[in-house]
Amino acid sequence: MLFVPQHQNGGTGEFFRLLAIAEALQARDARVRIVFLMPQACPLRARLPFEHIESDLPDADRVSFHQREIARLKPAIAVFDKTCRGALLRHCRRLRVHAICISDEPGTLAKTFRPDWLWQLPEHWHQRYLLDQPAFSRWQRLLAAIGSTRRLVFDVCHAVTAAEDSAASTAAPYVLFVPTGGGYRIDDRPVPAVFAEAADRLATASGARVLTVGSEPFRADSRVEALPVQAQAALMRLMQQAILVVTGGGHLLHQAMSLGVPTVTLPLGGSDQLARIHRYAARGWTVEVPPNAAPIAPAVLVLLRDADRRAQMRARLAELGLRNGLPSMVEALLDRLDRRG
Repeated sequence: MLFVPQHQNGGTGEFFRLLAIAEALQARDARVRIVFLMPQACPLRARLPFEHIESDLPDADRVSFHQREIARLKPAIAVFDKTCRGALLRHCRRLRVHAICISDEPGTLAKTFRPDWLWQLPEHWHQRYLLDQPAFSRWQRLLAAIGSTRRLVFDVCHAVTAAEDSAASTAAPYVLFVPTGGGYRIDDRPVPAVFAEAADRLATASGARVLTVGSEPFRADSRVEALPVQAQAALMRLMQQAILVVTGGGHLLHQAMSLGVPTVTLPLGGSDQLARIHRYAARGWTVEVPPNAAPIAPAVLVLLRDADRRAQMRARLAELGLRNGLPSMVEALLDRLDRRG
């Protein structure tokens, strides 16, 4: 099984989505050999518990790297997370490799409905871009009906929450700050540093228990509890048990929403986050904060002191009934492997 994540100048959601799928697959069938193809000098490779091959070519030539390694490894299945190209589809078809393309934004989604992809792409998994809109347009639904591509639509993808509470989540209730790993900046400062400062201000102003994940070190007299970067299942449990979560408008927001957790969110980067947060805030699904450092702690403090508003947010999120696609994706992979014998 070959996994090919995208990781360029932005978020790390694609990597962690494929990592969650690979770990869940291994838990179901440890006999499956799992290999990742990684971009050149990608720092996330250190977090992989699986065999991986780092590109020896520049990012501009990554398709050549992918083609070369697919031909050498000859996997049963190749899962491309926003990395699929027409040339790769044709290459997999020639080698009888079952190609799966994952999309989560309009540009990548549109490619899967191109005339030359409708009968060449065996399988397409789509994570909804906006949770208040249909996944496909009317025209795309018509094309899906005439094409041969199998399609799976899901709302969110994350590891199943850890069965055991961490030491942090078994103690007193807490507010959780979770900066993303995309290298974004606020006011020309790294997001983890900005979140750490806001967490410190909140703890001082409220006296509440405040946790951060993967933030910078704090002063010796800080009231904030700084946790190292967590495995995804442990992070999901920490979010699930929190009074509220402070994060950006990417994958982590959808994950927190699927866990029914009230959120304060701000656009940290990427072209999608600002519009998404604005739409969700208008529906009472999150609290929106502008992408500046100063208003973060005051906005969190207001929500922290308003139990009724948090309860209303939890009720609205429960009504959404968001679906974690991870179990369905693992079942689909096992089914494809069984068919190949």
